[in-house]
Amino acid sequence: MQRVYLDENNIITVRCPQCSKSRNVDMTPFLQKDGPVKLTYRFKCSSCDCGHKDCRECRISGCTNGNSNIIQVERRKFFRKKVNLQGSLIGETGRRHPLRVLDLSRTGLRTRMLSSHKFLVGRKVQVEFTLDDVRETAIVKQIVIRRIDGKTVDGEFTEHPDFARYDKAIGFYLMK
Repeated sequence: MQRVYLDENNIITVRCPQCSKSRNVDMTPFLQKDGPVKLTYRFKCSSCDCGHKDCRECRISGCTNGNSNIIQVERRKFFRKKVNLQGSLIGETGRRHPLRVLDLSRTGLRTRMLSSHKFLVGRKVQVEFTLDDVRETAIVKQIVIRRIDGKTVDGEFTEHPDFARYDKAIGFYLMK
């Protein structure tokens, strides 16, 4: 399955798995519903192993020329990396709540709380965790809690000039 990301105009670029030619596709009609978008895209290319320009015309049974491909469209603006990092959330009272960071992007994170908590959606809290990079970079950021599902807490990083150096560290970490 090919994973592609929307640009600011709801356009994706898809590549033929056979010849690597690319095409831009407007995804606006497919974005009416929330949630993940998966579609099968059929390529019309002249490099098909069986000689057909369109997979729908192919009469060869069991043809596996690969000119159709399942695509998952990511609505996220930034890549999200699966991680397993130790950290803690610090609430308004200053109490530390241990957690595991499950995934991380430039704009937020998903965590699994390791203890009970009483956080609420919309609250600002501080998150601290250590990257598993060579330097074991300590990250301290403020987040707004966007979603809570049992022990899973999702947060969006807030912009704050004091935390800019951590943004750079996270950016480099995500490129690995």
